[in-house]
Amino acid sequence: MSELNGNSVLRLAPGCRFTAQENQENMLLIPEGALRLKGPARAIFELCNGERPLDEVIDELRRRYPPEQAPRIESETLAFVAQMRDRGILEVV
Repeated sequence: MSELNGNSVLRLAPGCRFTAQENQENMLLIPEGALRLKGPARAIFELCNGERPLDEVIDELRRRYPPEQAPRIESETLAFVAQMRDRGILEVV
């Protein structure tokens, strides 16, 4: 698999979708089951919508969270996105 970089544009892979029912726990339905979304995971998946490069996703997360978390945001987002891509949940457009 190719390396992800700031210009990589990602989206949910076919067959993956958020739970649609109100008052239900944040879940991402995937072909093998479901993932419970905690912390910024849902925001990352929503921002990886096939329209913006990874650099813009990270910039938006930096705006949403306290400045003291900025150093961790990039490294943890890149690791999370790479893991989700490797599992076939996110795909590079």
